[in-house]
Amino acid sequence: MIHTPTNIALDNNRIYVRDQAEDWQYNWPLHTHRGLEIYYFIQGQANYIIGDAIYDLQPGDMLLFRGDVIHRVNPSNEVKYVRSYINFTPEFIKQELSNELYEKIMKVFDNPNGFHLHWLPEEREEIGRYFKALHNENQREFFGYQYMLKSLLTQLLVHVYRKSKYLMEITPSMQLSNSQLTVQRILQYVNQVYKSNESLDTMASQLHLSKYYMCHCFKEITGYTINSYMMRKRVDEAKRLLLESGETISALSEQLGFNSTIHFSRTFKQYAGMSPQAFRKAINNK
Repeated sequence: MIHTPTNIALDNNRIYVRDQAEDWQYNWPLHTHRGLEIYYFIQGQANYIIGDAIYDLQPGDMLLFRGDVIHRVNPSNEVKYVRSYINFTPEFIKQELSNELYEKIMKVFDNPNGFHLHWLPEEREEIGRYFKALHNENQREFFGYQYMLKSLLTQLLVHVYRKSKYLMEITPSMQLSNSQLTVQRILQYVNQVYKSNESLDTMASQLHLSKYYMCHCFKEITGYTINSYMMRKRVDEAKRLLLESGETISALSEQLGFNSTIHFSRTFKQYAGMSPQAFRKAINNK
């Protein structure tokens, strides 16, 4: 689903910051939003899906990605889950940087499956100070706070760029477990065929996996069944098309692989809370 609160915050202020958030929700949905995100994992047990990739998080991990890539965190409820994150629009900092520096920093957000960094224990205190300072400026809105926000965010991103450049030169990519590698293969496949009505049997055959193992592994890692994930992907794509195209509901239904317009409308309402027609009307009236 589209995460409306994030979009509203970015529309109003072009930046949204949370520091050491501990709130819990029983449903952590797949979602998208505008802008860019810096996610910093502090405590707990969790994995994070971004596009086709799965990240098994450890304290000190940071993920940088575009908000329009579908993503979801899947934390364990057995331990406290603590994270900080920043959502911002590229335009918010563009005027603060030279063209060369801006282009280099934006490259860390180029990967469609996100970019992963790990901050060592001795580095985390400094990174934590940036999030705390950004959060305080954003909350208090004292004189000159917008300048301070831009300055602090720019400094954090320069640190990120330096770290990313160093890591790309000396370290291999993050190692995944066999289960995570399997789910990554499934995600890559599903993200290609989600508009079709391909059966789980066919999918398992194409991936050379047993159907039971495929379904069990996917549910365990992502928290979703494969069919539920595919439907959510369809609805997310439907929202994008309803926003960006003038196609009829019937044409969109066929394009997205639904058996009928009625099936499309019912499924869309189930996941989005309103019909496709109501969604398009609500967006157009903003």
